[in-house]
Amino acid sequence: MSNSESKYEVFSNYVIHDCLIAGPEYFVISAEKILSEEEYDYYENRGSTRLGIHNLSKQPIGEPTIWATRTWEGHSFFNTRLVNTEYKEYLMMDDAGQVFFGGLGDKKFVEDRIPPDQRCHQLTKVGDQIYGIGFDRTILKRIDHGKWEHLTPRSIRKSSLDNIGFDDMHGFSEEDLYAVGGQNDVWHYDGNDWRFIDICDDPILPMAVCCAEDGFVYIACAQGVLVRGRNEEWEVYRPEDTKVKFTEAVSYQGRIYLGSEKDVFVIEHNAETLAYKPYDFEGQISPVRARRMDVGHGLLLVASFHRVALFDGKQWKNLYGGGPSPEEEAALLEQMVRDAEESVDALHDIADKLKSAKGQG
Repeated sequence: MSNSESKYEVFSNYVIHDCLIAGPEYFVISAEKILSEEEYDYYENRGSTRLGIHNLSKQPIGEPTIWATRTWEGHSFFNTRLVNTEYKEYLMMDDAGQVFFGGLGDKKFVEDRIPPDQRCHQLTKVGDQIYGIGFDRTILKRIDHGKWEHLTPRSIRKSSLDNIGFDDMHGFSEEDLYAVGGQNDVWHYDGNDWRFIDICDDPILPMAVCCAEDGFVYIACAQGVLVRGRNEEWEVYRPEDTKVKFTEAVSYQGRIYLGSEKDVFVIEHNAETLAYKPYDFEGQISPVRARRMDVGHGLLLVASFHRVALFDGKQWKNLYGGGPSPEEEAALLEQMVRDAEESVDALHDIADKLKSAKGQG
């Protein structure tokens, strides 16, 4: 890797997997190297994982975004998730139970591996508490470095039913949590016990959950389905277009942002209906297909396969990748049309002069 690539093009051969805001000027990205079918082997070679860190306060004005990186080869940290622990500190976990703690200064180390029966594929934070979310309705509560305990009792984790298990969890507090996944597998924790919530009779496939400031729980599902409610009252919206599979849901400045590998959609808090709309990124940058999103310190961070963008509530900024805004594209097209018209006029002038010269000859 050249010096310029180490600073700017750090993800050029990688696919971005997750993102987080660790501070008002401190952002973290995890990515996995892109391998060809001939190179990839699940057991022998799954490529490398790269952790990218950007400190906005140390960014030279006028230069492309500079990223510091750390890379793990082979099987280390494949299919990663990120979560902010404290100010400028974070965890990265993979679905094999490996955990990396990134703190200030030299406080950076790999923690003890999580046992196989406690493997997680998602991380979340409610209040100051970190949780790991796994299959078989597993919720882990982080106690300390390398120490986790089960929050879900074995009675709800063991089941003969198909299509169960959690993909995401969020909450209004540590005593008011919602875990979702599987097929219609939605549960509520009141600080003492877990209770199944019967949302509807028709099948839904929950992928992400967000407990918003408007007091509602939003559940983003496969096939573009969106659910809103709390306690015993729920409403379900099923769009005509069922091709969207939501991967993320966050609340930011009076809106719910719904991320997917296709587009980003928005719905206002307390909206009369759940008919969400495509988001145009305020017309400031080209749209990002946001697989992952994070909210913190008054900011919204979105990441797709090869893009990272930051929003402060007024202005969008590309942190990695991206093209011109729609306005810039329109201006560029207009200039190209003008240049083409001038070229055509010039050619006509030359042709007229040639005809005149031939006539005189």
